[in-house]
Amino acid sequence: MSSANPKDKDSSLLIAFPTSNTELALVFSEPVQKSSAERPENYYTDANLSIVGARVDNNDPRRVILTTEPMNGNAMKEDVVRVEGVHTASGAMFSKNQSPRYIQGVANITETQKASTDNFPFSTRFTGRIATMSCQKNGGADSVRMIDALGFSFLHRETGGPFNSIKVVCKKHVPGITEEAERLKPQRLSPHVLWAGGEIRNTSGENQLVDTGFMEGSIMPATPKKFPPTTPIKTADISGENTKTFKAKSLQGVIVRIDNIVIDDVSSPDEKNRRAFEFHDDSGARVSGLLLDTVTKNVENGQKFQSMRGIVHLDKENQYQVIVELDEHLLSDAQIPY
Repeated sequence: MSSANPKDKDSSLLIAFPTSNTELALVFSEPVQKSSAERPENYYTDANLSIVGARVDNNDPRRVILTTEPMNGNAMKEDVVRVEGVHTASGAMFSKNQSPRYIQGVANITETQKASTDNFPFSTRFTGRIATMSCQKNGGADSVRMIDALGFSFLHRETGGPFNSIKVVCKKHVPGITEEAERLKPQRLSPHVLWAGGEIRNTSGENQLVDTGFMEGSIMPATPKKFPPTTPIKTADISGENTKTFKAKSLQGVIVRIDNIVIDDVSSPDEKNRRAFEFHDDSGARVSGLLLDTVTKNVENGQKFQSMRGIVHLDKENQYQVIVELDEHLLSDAQIPY
């Protein structure tokens, strides 16, 4: 004798992730039945998070937004959503009714980056978890431009020291970011950028928030521009195999300042108007760099700069380079106020 509500063996709850400290987004493999999906009592979590509301997304009947009690992202509490009594649009029950593990609320970047061991590749203890993260702009190009130019961006917290970045990897713009960014004046407004629903991974010693295919983005209200602390270093600190361990643990994605540099070589602009270059400082070591299209300043072989500010990144050739985002991040002697 068959059940009144048979399970669809191919239907499932694909993912759950916070979109704020009081909301969870659920994505199902197929449209849900509105009457059953909008009953809060049909949802519970392993951590006993209180669910106080549920609504089906008007634009996508596969998505359900749960309103919850406040979640503390700094606590880095892991959780799993379980569903009972929610039907598909055809009336069947979901065969897989639990989400992958996620971190409650807007996760803490510093805690996410903290290595679980002192051995390369310094993977975070949250690898494989679904997470949502937010940051202040770092005084450079906005996240949309970074994604356009490189296919990734970095999130930085303003507090907690310089070792507090995580790489956001997207194959394309996620919904929300581009639309909001078009309304802003980047040099005047400094919004928080929220990346919701990525998976934490570790690649070659680099902790990343990777697009799951369901990632959402938004720009939160603008606040005065803040700069995370820059780390003054020598190029010798980021060149050579003997510094691999130090770099992977401490400098990946970190904003640094290098003083008294000389440009050794600079390429012509590529199809995205980016220029690759090499430089050295008084330590004598040479490091590669990349000037984004937002850097319009003329840069020539042999040119000297009093300081350069950029993001240290491990490129595809497994070599570290410094990404420079804006003209103001290349300071010549003539620009130094006396």
